[in-house]
Amino acid sequence: MREEFIRNLYEQYFETVKKYCLPRLRFDEGAAAECAHAVFEEAERHYEKLRGHPKVLGWLIQTAKNKLKKSWRKSIRDAAREVPLELAASIPDGGDPFDAVELPESEIERITEEVLSCLDERERRFYDLFFKEGLSFEETGRMFGVSEKAARAKLARIKLKLKQRIIYLMDW
Repeated sequence: MREEFIRNLYEQYFETVKKYCLPRLRFDEGAAAECAHAVFEEAERHYEKLRGHPKVLGWLIQTAKNKLKKSWRKSIRDAAREVPLELAASIPDGGDPFDAVELPESEIERITEEVLSCLDERERRFYDLFFKEGLSFEETGRMFGVSEKAARAKLARIKLKLKQRIIYLMDW
């Protein structure tokens, strides 16, 4: 029964899961198929929970999303560990490898503006007051007529929005 259930899931949803993975893996067919296979391996491990699940496809897609995120985070960590030899030689002992990467000021400003472009006018003003002008949560909140706690929550939402924008711009 277990094998039959998983085989039916595979036959019914494999292509859908693969199509979900495909653009997120830069249209690499092999990588998308690997991702989809990993999802169905996970489905087999969670058979008991999955067989009575009301939205099996949603579970499969969410599992694919989680696997993609985990893989992406691992690739970022691995890339950060692999500093090119010529760059490593230019970094003082104990230094940050990113200190040796030089970008023109205009490029930094362009990237910053691109990331910040996702904020609406009110969010941008909040961002500027807190980060550029260095106001506290209490002071920023007072300027917006909200409590310090509300200002903290607003900043957390702005940070999340910026993080999502950065991920989008990295072609995740």
